[in-house]
Amino acid sequence: MDLIGLFSEKRLKDYESEAKHRDNFLLMQRLAPKLGIVEIITRNKTARLLSIDDDTFVSRQTLGYWVTLINVMKLHNKLVDLSAIDFRKYSKFNKHGKSSMPNFQKVKICYSLILTIRNRAFHFENLYKLNEYGAPRISTRLNDKIVGVVPDMLETFIDDVLDCLDSEIMEYLQGGL
Repeated sequence: MDLIGLFSEKRLKDYESEAKHRDNFLLMQRLAPKLGIVEIITRNKTARLLSIDDDTFVSRQTLGYWVTLINVMKLHNKLVDLSAIDFRKYSKFNKHGKSSMPNFQKVKICYSLILTIRNRAFHFENLYKLNEYGAPRISTRLNDKIVGVVPDMLETFIDDVLDCLDSEIMEYLQGGL
């Protein structure tokens, strides 16, 4: 198979190996339904909090729109409790644990990370890339806090956020309920 002809030499050089290139697609495949559910739950919960009942309007807005609305309307604490999230779990570079920051900051950080993961995954970018120091390329900054997620923890991070949104959603995804 002519991988260079199919994907381009430049794209393939961004990966450690052909196997990592393939693994990137498989990771996207696992993340896509979970990211979709995060997006749907987020827009529906936000719309309910704001008494928006136009289903067509709600479904046509982007995740970025809803995240901006959450921030502008300061809905963070009403939307989701992320007290169970410990950012140190997702990268050794993260210095902030479970209780070291308020929930509203965790919500801002998590949604910023989710937007980054979603956009990179759905534009078929390399989710396995790290920066030159080995820190996660998927990261965000809030004031003086930088939080990232290493590639091997992306799925765990999304699973943990889903669990905070609804404790039974993972069972639903696995065919239960």
